Amino acid sequence: MNFGPWALATGPLALIAGVVVALVVDARLHRRGMPRVEGTLWWLLAAGVLAARLAHVIRWWPEYAREPASLIDPRVGGFVAWAGALAVLAGAVVAASRRPAQRRPLVLVLAAGGFAWGLISLTALRLEQATHLPLPTLALADLHGRSVAIDTLAGQPLVINVWATWCGPCRRELPMLVQAQKRLPDVRFVFVDAGESADAVRRFLAEQQLAPRHVLLDSSGAFGAHYNVRGYPTTLFVDARGRLRDTHLGELSAATLAESLQRIAPTPTATGESP
Repeated sequence: MNFGPWALATGPLALIAGVVVALVVDARLHRRGMPRVEGTLWWLLAAGVLAARLAHVIRWWPEYAREPASLIDPRVGGFVAWAGALAVLAGAVVAASRRPAQRRPLVLVLAAGGFAWGLISLTALRLEQATHLPLPTLALADLHGRSVAIDTLAGQPLVINVWATWCGPCRRELPMLVQAQKRLPDVRFVFVDAGESADAVRRFLAEQQLAPRHVLLDSSGAFGAHYNVRGYPTTLFVDARGRLRDTHLGELSAATLAESLQRIAPTPTATGESP
């Protein structure tokens, strides 16, 4: 979802919408004489987010163990929605049992907020499933000026990272993606730079002592336009048939990369190289 120059992933947008709807309903019920439950809502939200995060960390612990800083880095995401929802429901049961007067407004508020969250999440999922775009029939230049036809990259799971050297999150995640490229030969990683010159990209990679394979230049913006890329970094996960299966807006961690890879390569083969 885009707001002018800002882009927001669907997950956070759905959560924000659910919270806003819940607060609005709480205020309206209070005007009708029911007790406020806003304080309880914030506690339930905190419990839900914590449970969703903890479940994700447990599921992908090997990746977090390699990258401990990502455990507490909110920029890279990583949440299990059903675990958060269960925590909210369990907390609501406890709150309602302790404060009988809040039972009815709490049920109504959570139902309204949950409906808004679920509706947006389901709509986004259906739209994503309906727009599994194929690889475009266009060619991009590599760092040596050679033309690479994008649709010829199909044939194995494909991770396409759309980035730029001036983008802070892109710079932070790039070393991890380069290491993943070395560890996972069954997955093809492609780095598509958004609108910069080959000299600028080569200079940046040399300064960072990085040597990724398959670096391409989207000088005209045609590739980004094909996939409606509105923010950086954006990482596209494409199956072996060349169909888009998942899109991640924002910085990836090793854990969120592994999670998204399951949609295109359930059991990618890793080499013995350490990340």
